[in-house]
Amino acid sequence: MKLFREKNMLNMFFFFFIFYLIYHSFHGKYNIQNYLIHQFEERMYQDFHYNLKKEIDDINMDILALLAEDDDMLDEIDKKLRPFPREGEVVFKID
Repeated sequence: MKLFREKNMLNMFFFFFIFYLIYHSFHGKYNIQNYLIHQFEERMYQDFHYNLKKEIDDINMDILALLAEDDDMLDEIDKKLRPFPREGEVVFKID
């Protein structure tokens, strides 16, 4: 039979293989959309982890400065609580 020749079988195999890849790229569990979403989520997680670690380090430095009763740190906390200029304080605006 001509249907079961080697050349025809090879062509049918590649046809079904291409069909399988196209079908699963749209409807499969690991399609292109899920891959891109996974990359985005991983990047967001890394950014969040970096920002969290940075904030923890900043807070740790603030706590150590407060324990040492550093005047600069107390002044910075006061400025965070009251951001407007105090009496006798000069503010320069640089454009």
